[in-house]
Amino acid sequence: MRTIKGLYTALVCAGLVFGAGSACAQLLPEPVASDKKVASSSTTDAVESSPAELLEGSRTDYFSCSVGRFRGELEARVVFASAGSTAYFDVSAVRYRIVRSGGQGGGNKANINFHLDTLNKQGVVRASDPYRSPDTLRQDGSWHLLDVNRIVRTDHQGAVTFEFVFDRSVASDTRCAAHKTYQWSGTPTVRSSAAD
Repeated sequence: MRTIKGLYTALVCAGLVFGAGSACAQLLPEPVASDKKVASSSTTDAVESSPAELLEGSRTDYFSCSVGRFRGELEARVVFASAGSTAYFDVSAVRYRIVRSGGQGGGNKANINFHLDTLNKQGVVRASDPYRSPDTLRQDGSWHLLDVNRIVRTDHQGAVTFEFVFDRSVASDTRCAAHKTYQWSGTPTVRSSAAD
């Protein structure tokens, strides 16, 4: 009985820790959204997962997350370009905007980092080389170009995680992340020469 009670207590505590440690992650249909989730200021490892969306061809998606008085928004182009029985999951970060509200201080030394993951049909996850932005991104509420591209090979699913690191003037930087998973439809799409 003592063992069962101890196991129950451990499971309840684990649930509380997991619930308290979740970071924000939200895919937006529009560049502006009113729904925001609070993220941890020290880590973005606990990014909320979302079901994979079927992706045929290519499309533009908007990602956003917020923490405290900062909100980061990003426009990205995502595509599965097929080559036989596999595809290339191709993500291009196009532009970003970082908004400060309520008199939040901070300069223009923000970062946007991202990486791709793939999940094959056997359930094996592989990660790509991450992109780390220079420590110079602006936090002025305007849209700025961010021309960065990453490509990985997969036969099943691809996922992208964008991490916003906000610059604060009198405190340590704070961060949040947005994550999205895509399911390859298997539909043939010709790869562009830029992806070769």
